Amino acid sequence: MELSNWVEQRGAGDVADNVRGALDTIDKNEEFIKLTLAVLMSPE
Repeated sequence: MELSNWVEQRGAGDVADNVRGALDTIDKNEEFIKLTLAVLMSPE
């Protein structure tokens, strides 16, 4: 979020919106991401 605020302060509002959209997508998929990482990191 700090990155999007920093970019927006420098006049790149569209880039800041894209960063916020990406962060929102990550938030919505947080549980799936955690589960996937746990599976990938588990010993076989």
